[in-house]
Amino acid sequence: MRFDNLTQQEIRECFTNIDLYLSSKEQKFIKYVDLGCTVVRLVGYSDEFLPHIEKQLTFVLRDSAPKYDATLILWKETDFDNLIPKVSQNFNPRTNMRLRIDMLYKKNTSLDWLSIIDKNFSKTKPLIEIQRLRGFFIGNDYETNTYYYGVKNLEPEEFIKEGHLFVQFFNNILKTPVSNLAHGAVIGLNGNGILMCARGQRGKSTLAVLSMIKGFEYVSDDYLILHKKGNELLSSPIYSIITLSPKMYNELYDYLDGSRFVSNNARKDKYVFNISNFHDRFRMNYPIKICLFPEIVTDKEPSIHPCEKGRAICQLIHSTLMQTQDLNDNKTVKKMMDMVKDFEFYKFNLCHNIEKNTEFLRDFMNNFDKRERKTITEDKIYIDITFDLASILNSDTGIIYTMNKFATNVLENLKRGVSREALKTCLKQFLSKNENILRDFELFLEAVEAKGILLPPANQDTQAEINLEFAEENNYKLSFVEHAEEEYKELVKERVENKEIKNELCIK
Repeated sequence: MRFDNLTQQEIRECFTNIDLYLSSKEQKFIKYVDLGCTVVRLVGYSDEFLPHIEKQLTFVLRDSAPKYDATLILWKETDFDNLIPKVSQNFNPRTNMRLRIDMLYKKNTSLDWLSIIDKNFSKTKPLIEIQRLRGFFIGNDYETNTYYYGVKNLEPEEFIKEGHLFVQFFNNILKTPVSNLAHGAVIGLNGNGILMCARGQRGKSTLAVLSMIKGFEYVSDDYLILHKKGNELLSSPIYSIITLSPKMYNELYDYLDGSRFVSNNARKDKYVFNISNFHDRFRMNYPIKICLFPEIVTDKEPSIHPCEKGRAICQLIHSTLMQTQDLNDNKTVKKMMDMVKDFEFYKFNLCHNIEKNTEFLRDFMNNFDKRERKTITEDKIYIDITFDLASILNSDTGIIYTMNKFATNVLENLKRGVSREALKTCLKQFLSKNENILRDFELFLEAVEAKGILLPPANQDTQAEINLEFAEENNYKLSFVEHAEEEYKELVKERVENKEIKNELCIK
């Protein structure tokens, strides 16, 4: 059940009750995580957390620290059935008649989940969340910079399903005016750091890991910290683990000697390894000098050349915000853009020979001062279409737009210069599936134009190519969503009973 109208006093009472509840437990350990620009104190009430912490956070884990900036409290929770009322009697159906009536109205026999929203923290992410059936407790006390994580099941194969340890907490802690968690990769040579801006399955992890094995300086192949210090952008590692697909594991098998297997990620599509045997290659507060946009191509040889920054920035930011559930956080978008927008961007065309890619990058970096430089002027709208999905970034406002595959397919036709009339004719075949398809198409065009997504003029000779699989997969609906600070807006509008048009707000 979601609560979004608690007073600040009631919220403060919740955290006071949590602290009171935890005070009855025996403290098992205190550790510190050095994130370069931030130190996080870990206070543990269960020894079962320690193996996970030591395997994933090996490089950044400390036994002591002169000071710390935030606290993360950890415990194994064994009584989720009675945990919600302990947070506050406001959530106890036995004493709260209004809550009991609401549960009866919704035909709920028990309060299986609790979500407290505080708009001062986030309009979409819970301040406190309890999932009774899944067995976890999350608390974000942003006022005191104290965070809470209670878990029912700490068995390795179950616990690792949540992915990288504490990543959402680190994201909240690192969200300062000069720092942010990022989903990307950083390696380098001779103190010259390379920030690889790309979403998953673009080859960045394989390139980063093999480059590290081959002697490059290393920060991360996945999650990392970006920290602005004066005119420098610094990067720092978080995790000592890498995840490899079975295919990449087989290709890198001979290089991974000494790396310790952690888990099959409970899905068997990824293998997780601890790479503390390569800690001599790790770098803290490592300066970024250029940005690379890697892409796997069919070329026999790799190549690097200057490129537009729009797609790379769009992928870096969209991938980061997707992973951290922050798509509507326009302030973070603009901050991350400001961090990287003035760097030189290079397209790295990766061939299928991973060793060739690494050695080509080494040669490029060894001749860093002789690199080709080129100034490229770009429009304020960055468009990236990857895996048949469009993500669009307005670099002025920090607003991200996303489309489903069907809408992306229509956008690609318009970008090729297909006329509106030709597309209308083609879309008529779907009238039996969606009687409003032509109206939706007109509204889609209006929204694309209103948001400044400029398209080339129509070419009467260009044939429309509509992907029937995408149309069917998306139920013949065009989805164009604006991820704004206030709320998500579906920009393909719906007609209401009085025949007027209005925005349909879609809270995702």
